[in-house]
Amino acid sequence: MGAGPAGSTAARELAAAGARVLVIDRAEFPRYKACGGGIPLRTERLLPFPIDSVVEDSVSLLQVTYRGGSRFVRDSGTPFAHMVMRDRFDALLLEQARKAGAEFRPGTRVTALETNGRVRVVADGFEAEAEYLVCADGAHSPVGKMAGLGDGIAECAAWEVEVRAPAPRLRAYRSTALIDLGYDPWGYAWLFPKANVLSIGVVVPRDLGGTMKDSVRAFVERLGLRDAPVDIARGHKIRFRRGNEPIANDRAVLVGDAAGLADEFTEEGIFYAIESGRIAARNVLRALSGEGSLVRYQRDIEREVMPELRAARLVGFMFYGMLRRAPRPWMFASRHAPFLWSAFFAVQRGESTYAREAARVPVLPGLAARMLRSR
Repeated sequence: MGAGPAGSTAARELAAAGARVLVIDRAEFPRYKACGGGIPLRTERLLPFPIDSVVEDSVSLLQVTYRGGSRFVRDSGTPFAHMVMRDRFDALLLEQARKAGAEFRPGTRVTALETNGRVRVVADGFEAEAEYLVCADGAHSPVGKMAGLGDGIAECAAWEVEVRAPAPRLRAYRSTALIDLGYDPWGYAWLFPKANVLSIGVVVPRDLGGTMKDSVRAFVERLGLRDAPVDIARGHKIRFRRGNEPIANDRAVLVGDAAGLADEFTEEGIFYAIESGRIAARNVLRALSGEGSLVRYQRDIEREVMPELRAARLVGFMFYGMLRRAPRPWMFASRHAPFLWSAFFAVQRGESTYAREAARVPVLPGLAARMLRSR
């Protein structure tokens, strides 16, 4: 259910293993997807096929600012992320799922769901039955709600614009990701370079969702792009699973954004979407062969994904908390702390993990706990 990175990955792996798979999506593909489109290099390692055909740029430079000032640049030496437009990237993943044998039904909005014994999906003019359901229907996850899953998952808000900048400005940001800090109590603005546009946006806590458009407008003006045409402007939400929120039952699982599998330091979720799609496929295949219940999926996510998300949350809480309390000293320290950025690049390239890097700073959990108590 849903043909984004999580759904298409699960469909491809299931179909390749011989399962009969139907992918349903309410949109016609290719479709625009509101997203910065930054794909950490570690994501590419999860896929058994190249993504070069949809990569619009690869970034090795990270430019960091605080409300447009205190600027510094870190060079990772080699690329740490690819930049894609999600319509093309998602279409590639879906194409691979269809090549593996998955069937696809676009433009189909599910109106009802039954999960008694088997899964029965009811849509406008269409019904289908299956043994199991993988809900990959995004952060709003209406089908996940019908399955009784996903209650209590935290969320934040983002707003993005695709700016058709003049050619000299496009060239100026080649191979460079810009992150602008200084949003209270946390959050950041971004600029990610694409072939023909600059993807520009801001992510903030849900309660500040009403400020997003003004924040992006101010950021665009600081960049000197006020008069550049805007192709698309769209908001979206990002969910964060933090505890034991239910993401599986006997007949259905949530994957990707539907399960709240996003990183609370960078707010990136495509890596975890693809990883959760793989884990979901593995568990569905087990269940189909009679080797266990689908609820094992939640235990696998707890063991394989949640330690990393919790470590990312710890890092993010410390980073944004220190920035809020002492912005100038923290920006100075960040600028002159090679460990921070080398660790960040290593995680994004898949050479390390948040959990491993956090463990190298023994005071981090205690510091975060004290900051939490002082709130």
